[in-house]
Amino acid sequence: MRNLPILAALTLPAALLLPSAAPASQSPTLLIASVRAIDTSRHTVVLPVHKGISNGTTVWYILTDVSDASQAKARGLVRAPMLADVGVTMTVIESDGVWSFPAHPNFAPERIFTAGPTGFPPKAAQPGSTAPDEYSPFVHLANSSVVYNAPIVATGDGPFDVTTHRNTLDRVLSLDPKKGTVTLLLADGFADGKRVFYISTEASDAGAATIERATYAPGLAKTPSSARLRIDVVVNGQSQGLAFAALAGGLGQQATSVNSSSLQTSRNVLGGLPAAIDGGGVYDPLWDAYIGAWTDAAVAAKQSVQLHSAAEVQKAADAGLLTAPDGKPFGPAGIAVNCPVVAVE
Repeated sequence: MRNLPILAALTLPAALLLPSAAPASQSPTLLIASVRAIDTSRHTVVLPVHKGISNGTTVWYILTDVSDASQAKARGLVRAPMLADVGVTMTVIESDGVWSFPAHPNFAPERIFTAGPTGFPPKAAQPGSTAPDEYSPFVHLANSSVVYNAPIVATGDGPFDVTTHRNTLDRVLSLDPKKGTVTLLLADGFADGKRVFYISTEASDAGAATIERATYAPGLAKTPSSARLRIDVVVNGQSQGLAFAALAGGLGQQATSVNSSSLQTSRNVLGGLPAAIDGGGVYDPLWDAYIGAWTDAAVAAKQSVQLHSAAEVQKAADAGLLTAPDGKPFGPAGIAVNCPVVAVE
């Protein structure tokens, strides 16, 4: 069984799982214009899915972001200029409109997550899909410098396993080749005081991939930190954090269309948002994970409030209330995650 190489070793203060006020809910604004449907109460988003090939295997991929403004507008994607500097990319060959990928994930492994006594660290964890070192969701066509975020979410010609996910990403709730759509489980978090909705598709760490129901893609660890934005992950927050997701969020369950509305995430805090659907701005779907834990003193003093912005996180860290889980200063954990933002409230 593959264990969490980074996250499982964390020694944590006592978890506190209390209700906390969050920004008022309202209708979400789509950032990926090509989205077919979104239901934030059921935690689902419907995206176009594209058929490709990889080493003789049929693959199915989505498109969420692109480094080029004209392609963002033409395809209904988010423009993310920072993708041009992501470094770790695959070259795809296009023939008659079909993309050929040099590598793809293996979705056959069983995803396992068993919560520990305080929820996190877990007793056991194993990602439900793995990819070879050469795999990257970030691709460019031959003879082009335009970089797309094109995660592969399923393999084969069907039927598609959307209950135990042996040929689909663990976030895939349905895939309809005839309609050309895939339904994915949404994650929710915060950015700049707003509620945001996103999908997690790959992570450079096996533990993070398990938690995010994403593909373990170790090659992403080679992406430069300058091409990532910060995402803050709290371990023991109030209705927020890894312990909350483990104990109250159903992390041990397989995601399906039946239980999607009951699944909860760690409600991470993102350090940036797209300026507009095709407007670029300081945004990248590739994130650098910062993992923090409230100190015992902060918990005892009831200062471990739910955090809604990077500024709030940094304020807590500067005050010594939030540290790395081992007590060292709060900072990057060395984990890269691909989390395209879909919508914002």
